[in-house]
Amino acid sequence: MKKFYLIALVILLCGCSKDIDFESMEKNTADEIFAMGKKEMAAKNYSDAAKIFEELEKLHPYSHLVAEAELLAGDCYHKKGKFGEAISSYEIFVKTHPMHEKVPYAIYMLGLINYEQMAIIERDQESAITAKSYFEELCARYPGSKYVKEAKEKINDLCNQQAGREVYIARYYQDKLNYAAAIGRLNTVIDNYPKTIHAPEAMLRLVECYMAMGLDNEARSVNKILQQEHFNSKWAEHARNLLSSKTSASIGTKRANIIKKK
Repeated sequence: MKKFYLIALVILLCGCSKDIDFESMEKNTADEIFAMGKKEMAAKNYSDAAKIFEELEKLHPYSHLVAEAELLAGDCYHKKGKFGEAISSYEIFVKTHPMHEKVPYAIYMLGLINYEQMAIIERDQESAITAKSYFEELCARYPGSKYVKEAKEKINDLCNQQAGREVYIARYYQDKLNYAAAIGRLNTVIDNYPKTIHAPEAMLRLVECYMAMGLDNEARSVNKILQQEHFNSKWAEHARNLLSSKTSASIGTKRANIIKKK
């Protein structure tokens, strides 16, 4: 048993990164420090690598390697899951090197980190909104970048996320019988996210809200669009059944009134 623990301890110690003597780096050139950082990065000692790249910037602020070091520090922090530090590194890079050829990559990574922290629709969507903003900036400023394709795919995901959030809130208001508030949220989905997977449900909920408020003409108008654009969806089917029941009930009421008059 003691032998087992000894082996485990050796493995653990081997996996740990060694202490970096940052004071002695003052004697090293920028190229030497950069090489140290790359070596630690290759060994997956990402925290040490990031610190070395940052030390390079402090010791040799005018080196041609500073820009690359800032990017690699961001990459290391991202791989280590230190998202705040990664965002800071990429932001510094974009601000201090606005004309650098790798600015599109840095903007993409800023979007990606926020995208990776996107919360479920029941929670605050600040990260999703920020990610979408970065991806849209990338597409607008650098339409020829190789990162644009992935950015556009993620924008679609983020639009679905935001639309889902609006429908979620609308259902809450609908359950509370606050139809005006629900209608506002649902119209946001239809106006701003018409191509998302949540648009058909938003239309159905809008039909329900209008009917609950006695606004049958508005309900029929929304249903007409729903049937034209999403006829085979379960939401369109539910709306048809809902309006059909309403029509049948109205006809039944009219017949009953006629009989009473007779």
